Amino acid sequence: MKKLVVYLGLLVSLLSCIWVFQNLDWKALWRALSEVHPFWLLVTVIVFYAGIYVRALRWSLLFPEDKPVSSNHLFKPIMVGFAFNNILPSGRAGEFMRAIYVGKKQKTGVPIAFGTIVTERVFDGVTLIALFIVSMAFIPPIDPGMSVEFGGFVIRGSMLAPLIQKVVVGSSIMICGLGLLMFRKLRIKLLKFLRKIPIPESMHQSIEDGLEGIVRGFQAIKQPRRFLWITFYSVLTWVINAIAAQTLGWGFDGITMTLMQAIALVVIESLAVMIPAAPGYWGIYEAGMIFGFAVLNLHPSREVALAYALVMHLIFFLPTTVLGLWYAGAASLKPPSDKTMESIEHGVMK
Repeated sequence: MKKLVVYLGLLVSLLSCIWVFQNLDWKALWRALSEVHPFWLLVTVIVFYAGIYVRALRWSLLFPEDKPVSSNHLFKPIMVGFAFNNILPSGRAGEFMRAIYVGKKQKTGVPIAFGTIVTERVFDGVTLIALFIVSMAFIPPIDPGMSVEFGGFVIRGSMLAPLIQKVVVGSSIMICGLGLLMFRKLRIKLLKFLRKIPIPESMHQSIEDGLEGIVRGFQAIKQPRRFLWITFYSVLTWVINAIAAQTLGWGFDGITMTLMQAIALVVIESLAVMIPAAPGYWGIYEAGMIFGFAVLNLHPSREVALAYALVMHLIFFLPTTVLGLWYAGAASLKPPSDKTMESIEHGVMK
């Protein structure tokens, strides 16, 4: 099954690359790349990596009080995690590398470290949903005449507008549902209802483990003040990412992007890279960005959208990969085996 996902990811990246680069005006692409303003490029790099430091601040608050870890010790493992997600096909190895790095270096234990990462992902998911809802209320309506063609399928603005409205409503219900999951009796009733759905036992178990992971993640944070700080840093992390997206847009001629549009673009891109893809998200990252540009009407040129995507992708990919591998080598870390990852996961879930 895991090999199938890897092969599927490679196929998705290949198809995405074909779509991204077909019928491309290479001269226009090169012109857009060569005209990027160096000042805004530098500002974007600074802003983006400031966001990683904020991630470290948030992560430090997720550790138990009897296993405290300073944020100063968490920047390196975050970079290690990014690096291994960039070069390995599983898309998950980086999270385990983070847990192993912190668990051994900071003496927290690997399962505890991995548990904080699970909680972090829950906060990221809820934050992205909330920011998507907010951004949709402030960005201009989608042009009904807008269209994006992919593999013979045409997605039109007239189709997306009602779909996005439904997603906003569904996302709002989902956030309320996550809050209700904190009540044990309601959670038990939900699990009993899900058990009646005729799906394989393995899927039932995955759903139950996922729900328990979400609940444990929130329940582990018992202090309201700490919970509020984690929520604040979660929002700040993604807003900083959006600011980085906006400042890079200022470096290109003709790109006009409000902060709310930048937030929406970051959400669209984050959803795109959740699709199984080749290491480093190559192809799917660029496809998601081009799609986001079209939906948000950020620039009429596909070549400018691709140039923007390539620059932003490299800003993330190159420094995190180089520094992350350097830190991993200095710590004598190597990628975990599938068995190791399963044992770590089992230790957290059970």
